[in-house]
Amino acid sequence: MRSRLIWSAVLVAAIAGFYFATIRPALRESPAVPDRRSINREFAGFQPPPIPPPPLPEIRMPALPLPPPPSVAGAVRRDDSAPATLEVPIQNGATIDFSTGAAHVRMQGADKEALDRALRDMTDATKDTRFPPRK
Repeated sequence: MRSRLIWSAVLVAAIAGFYFATIRPALRESPAVPDRRSINREFAGFQPPPIPPPPLPEIRMPALPLPPPPSVAGAVRRDDSAPATLEVPIQNGATIDFSTGAAHVRMQGADKEALDRALRDMTDATKDTRFPPRK
């Protein structure tokens, strides 16, 4: 019987503590929030003095001579906009590799077999292809 009374007292104390710690402060009126515009008007005269900008360092620009004007009499116009063409001699049965940016001609047995196999595959794929004449 005594333990029930002790537990009841502990439970009542816990509920009272919860009420006074959380619920009762929420029931009170909160203090009024000050109007920000009135605060700004009140402290408008208390602005710090402006800070002057730091002095800029002196920069001395070097004097560069102008390039001589081009001579009109011996002027030759160069058209560098056209890219240079790559001249590669045609060789039957050879593989031309452009993967490095320059043409490299390779002649290998595996290349010859691959070219023959590709040629056979193309002829087999197009043997039944017919185009009707235009009207």
